[in-house]
Amino acid sequence: MIDCDESAGAPVPGALMRRRAVLSAMAAALPGFVPGLALAKTEGAADSDIVLGQSCQLTGPLAALTTEVRLGARLHFDEVNRNGGVNGRQVRVVALDDAYDAKRAAENTIKLIEEENVLALFQYAGTPSSLAAMPIAEERRVPLIAPFTGSDALRKHSRYVFNIKAGYGDELEAMIKQVASIGLNKVAVVYLNNGFGKGGLAQVEKSAEAHRVQLLSKAPLEVDGSKLDATVAATGQHKPPATIIVSAGKPSVDFIDAYLKAGHRSTFYMLSVTSNAQLVQVLGERARGIVISQVVPSPWNQSVKLVREFQKLARAAGLADFTFAQMEGFLAASVITDALKRAGKIPTREGLVKALEETRRLDLGGYLVELSPTRHSSGKLVDLLILDSQGKFRK
Repeated sequence: MIDCDESAGAPVPGALMRRRAVLSAMAAALPGFVPGLALAKTEGAADSDIVLGQSCQLTGPLAALTTEVRLGARLHFDEVNRNGGVNGRQVRVVALDDAYDAKRAAENTIKLIEEENVLALFQYAGTPSSLAAMPIAEERRVPLIAPFTGSDALRKHSRYVFNIKAGYGDELEAMIKQVASIGLNKVAVVYLNNGFGKGGLAQVEKSAEAHRVQLLSKAPLEVDGSKLDATVAATGQHKPPATIIVSAGKPSVDFIDAYLKAGHRSTFYMLSVTSNAQLVQVLGERARGIVISQVVPSPWNQSVKLVREFQKLARAAGLADFTFAQMEGFLAASVITDALKRAGKIPTREGLVKALEETRRLDLGGYLVELSPTRHSSGKLVDLLILDSQGKFRK
């Protein structure tokens, strides 16, 4: 089950935390007091449920993409809950809207930890939100699991951060290698004008130098859609045979739409945080030929057990059109459920961290997750797929 709260919220006063400490001390003096049980109740594992916290885009330019990811996770958690939950507890996700704003994401994180007492932070959406949560998660010792971003900054080892897919660096390296291999040694780069985009630009520059690919232009793309004409003009004047777009959601689609309407042509390369459904909705047949990197199993590949499970639940829920973002949400929910089952009947944050670190070789029927105390980022899969005229992917 996923609860939604579109308010960013404010940090809980310190008095609340002091009151909790007093109550815990009082409880410890009572006959029959079980220390582990009291601890678990302050960490998102009450008698009847397990609470996970999520800061994401319920509004704003990335809301449509976030909806797809959350839908995939919901399919899995709803099935788990229908079958008795995890060790008898229902899984509940509390989602707060940050509208792709790092400050709101930080406020949400404090609210989720202090007010909602979440066991873990789960699948935060976007680089700014995830990076804002990371230091808070580390300070409060709350696991941050499977953020919906490939930021390399989140893949530097931290005891409380876990990734289950390849990062943007891997995706962009694969794009540059592919461009070089077919003789397109000149490309343009359009990047979202924030930490996510600038980090990706740095990786493109590094990979381009290694593979002797010339960057014809590097044009920023504003999150709010402003200055779009300037971005189109700065890129189009060089007539690049290929354009790498380090962005996600609506700004990416709007750029391609405006670029094509201006009479320019190019082969567009886009990251995995791109919705094929959103592209086709806006571009129609003009989406044909766009190359998108993917880092999770194809939601149409029935040879993968995890995909067959996803399709069965999706169809039962009346979902006809599948996306990679839905698949990623489903995958992330599957991984955390496995860890929760092994974290004990009364899971704690440290117990969940330990369970994740013991995920030495989790085979989800075609997708391997390998984590350990020294390895908190798993995922090697990077596929480059092309959209056809119907908006479907092909190799």
